[in-house]
Amino acid sequence: MNTEIKKVVARVKEAQIQLQKLVKSHDWVEEARKYAERQGKEVKKLFAPDVEKMKGFLEREKKELERFQKQIPGEVKKFKKFVNLQNKEFENLLNNVRKMSETFSGKGSSRRKKITSKKTAPRQNSNNQSREKRTSATSNNSCSADIACCPPYLSSHALR
Repeated sequence: MNTEIKKVVARVKEAQIQLQKLVKSHDWVEEARKYAERQGKEVKKLFAPDVEKMKGFLEREKKELERFQKQIPGEVKKFKKFVNLQNKEFENLLNNVRKMSETFSGKGSSRRKKITSKKTAPRQNSNNQSREKRTSATSNNSCSADIACCPPYLSSHALR
């Protein structure tokens, strides 16, 4: 058994000597560096087409984004103009509705008096005439302020 142990110790010493020679010679470091360079070149070859595709895609997207960024201020101006026009139109409609409601609220009491005072047959005849006027006015799609063919907020003269 002692002889076997001596043999094992001798082999370990030989391996240690060889290892020290390798460490001191630095050849293995050079070989590892060369191997890493070769592998790096292979990896670059594998990734090069994908990298080129990605660069092309990013360039196209960059150009498109720049084009959109140039368009944004003009679109904002258009939208502001549209909103302002809508706001003015809405204010005009509100003013017309207020005016019409004031005129109809003022005339409403006088109309009631006229209607209550006239309860005869000619009233029916006048209603028939006014119906004819209404139908002709609506068929022409033009309302006049004198003819009450539709509510004031829907009449065309109130919407102008």
